[in-house]
Amino acid sequence: MAITDIAYAVYDHTDLDAAERFYTDFGMTVAYRNEAEVAFRPALERGYCYIARKADRPALRAIAFSASERADLEAAARFPEASPIMPIEREGGGEKVVLTSPDGLPFEIVHGIAPYPAIETRPALTVNHGRVKRRHGEFQRPLLEPASVLRIGHVALLTGDFKRNFEWMKSRLGLLPSDIMYGASKDEPVGSFMHLAGGGEWTDHHSLALFPDAHPRVHHLSFEVEDLDAQGLGHEWMQRHGWKPVWGIGRHIYGSQIFDYWFDPAGNIVEHFTDGDLVRPGTEPGLCPLDDESLYAWGPDMKPAHFVSLAARHE
Repeated sequence: MAITDIAYAVYDHTDLDAAERFYTDFGMTVAYRNEAEVAFRPALERGYCYIARKADRPALRAIAFSASERADLEAAARFPEASPIMPIEREGGGEKVVLTSPDGLPFEIVHGIAPYPAIETRPALTVNHGRVKRRHGEFQRPLLEPASVLRIGHVALLTGDFKRNFEWMKSRLGLLPSDIMYGASKDEPVGSFMHLAGGGEWTDHHSLALFPDAHPRVHHLSFEVEDLDAQGLGHEWMQRHGWKPVWGIGRHIYGSQIFDYWFDPAGNIVEHFTDGDLVRPGTEPGLCPLDDESLYAWGPDMKPAHFVSLAARHE
């Protein structure tokens, strides 16, 4: 299937007011709200990218990817674990097919959701580098404000059965590996960063990542912001409004993103990122060790095992 983008995630929250405060401080805009749920949209011309549903306890309800054509929904509906094509009963309409991963995580393939018009945001700052100066007589005075979320960028999952889920992601979502991580030896793959196969000549280094853990679940959702200043000022904004940081600011090695992670009110981890790598679809994957040196190039100290353990476990 020609999956072109990650579309949105749906989570249950016990307190929609708290969810709205957090995600607007995080840099999203409320698309609509009713008694059952509040939907948030990014600044680019997209549909909603995060939906918080009212519930008695926190839970993951869906991770959605966009198909390029309705024919892709028809193809998805033929998988043995798939639902029939169903209407999406939310603002924006569209259709979906529901799939369940080998780990029991809920996925949706969606098509035809009407986008919201773009929201005007400040342009990217012009940066003077050490040897290349492009800003002359102009001053950098960005405002302290939430870091405007431009789009949802990727989801990172934890799995105790890498091989089975890796093959499922390839066969059901058309995802391909950018980098494959190994444990004790190069013959023992344990995780992967995976990119989208359809939608353009270049694509994000990863739209989905798989990491090893005995308890399958989402580790984090990641949302792109404009530049490092948006990220730094967004971090300051979140701190001043009392939200709980997870880790950041720093730079990853695989994917190269500058990262900043936060806990939302339900205990889920969400990330601001900027300056990520791009790859050509189908590029030959790299092979890299999963060790204490692989998580980041610079930033506050963090060990991979501890980072994995921070992810919420909603039973």
